[in-house]
Amino acid sequence: MATEAQRLRGLVQVERRHASRLVAEARQRRRRLPSRREFVTAVLTSGSFVACALVFALAAHSARRFDPLVASLLVVGFAVLSHLEFELGSGSVVPTQLVFVPMLFLLPLPLVPLAACASYLLGGAFDLAAGRLHAARAASLVGCAWFALPPALVLWLAGEDAPAWSSWPLYALALGAQFAGDLLHTATHERLAHHIAPRTLLRPVVRVYAFDLLLTPAAFLAALSASEGDLAFLALLPLAGVFSTLARERKARLDAALDAARLEALANTDPLTGLANRRVWQEQLPRLVEKARSSSLAVCVLDIDFFKAYNDRHGHSAGDTLLAQTARAWELELEPTDLLARLGGEEFALAMPGRDMVTAHAFLERLRRLVADNQTCSAGLAYYHRGDTAETLVERADAALYRAKRAGRDQTKIAA
Repeated sequence: MATEAQRLRGLVQVERRHASRLVAEARQRRRRLPSRREFVTAVLTSGSFVACALVFALAAHSARRFDPLVASLLVVGFAVLSHLEFELGSGSVVPTQLVFVPMLFLLPLPLVPLAACASYLLGGAFDLAAGRLHAARAASLVGCAWFALPPALVLWLAGEDAPAWSSWPLYALALGAQFAGDLLHTATHERLAHHIAPRTLLRPVVRVYAFDLLLTPAAFLAALSASEGDLAFLALLPLAGVFSTLARERKARLDAALDAARLEALANTDPLTGLANRRVWQEQLPRLVEKARSSSLAVCVLDIDFFKAYNDRHGHSAGDTLLAQTARAWELELEPTDLLARLGGEEFALAMPGRDMVTAHAFLERLRRLVADNQTCSAGLAYYHRGDTAETLVERADAALYRAKRAGRDQTKIAA
């Protein structure tokens, strides 16, 4: 039972670290110049939205009267609420549903998608002024309004009737259309622009839609009152103060989590290569040895040949580049269960659970051919024997490494 509890705690910690990583990446992306891929994706998603929204606005007839004051209040309210972000994964939850639902019942439906787009652009102007958004990313804000087009179209096809509780099946269909439009846009944008798989977004997206679903009844009540001719939907705006407080607390917790993740990375990661450091190696190897009693384990120590001479010829900066490029090339070849660490200088260690001596040796030879700048590498390989500890296993691999060096380097020796 204790082992299962530890496993579950470990999964929760991994999930939290992954969520924190997505949040950190999303924050950084907003402030920097978009890559060509990101810009092209933004143009495609935003351009397709503008085309569809304009066709809807120009071709569809609406019997509703356009009130500039109501439209302005809704757009400004939407823009304000869009800044009360609860960051989740690569996106965020915002309480804009409180204003979007009244939009659907107070504005001519063909204009609703464009009103949502104007709201996002107004909110983006605030972010630009505060330095939270790079100007070149403004184009991506337009595509964020994709969610508004499907529900507006559904309600327009149904006849733009006044809000009524008896029409709840229609409203459920419109809400489903809203979620579908947003999901399609989000999954497409994140996949094309950032290579984030749709399944990675599933949990944050479900939370976003659950949040919107909970806000929808209150927003509908406001729309119901406002349809009588007053501005009752404005009573919802004081909720912005509540959401603002919650959003600040959420941001503070995420900031603390990101700081903790950075400290953990500093403690466990080699700063030059990005690999695990000696501390992680010494902590993890005993656990792998313990598991090897019922499976198999190969341990290797690698050393880049004549590294000091390389530094003397090319300079220490070139030597650092050699180590970093080699580490990246090796890391791409690893299985998820492998553990590769930099022990110090030009020395690395590799643990390969589940591999027998033949496959471990073949894999090691492949790694040795990947050393950057045509440099060579020597290696010592030891296979777990009954009674081995982490220390004895590394000692045998280390002894095999020195045999490889004495034999002329650029080769692998296997420990007895």
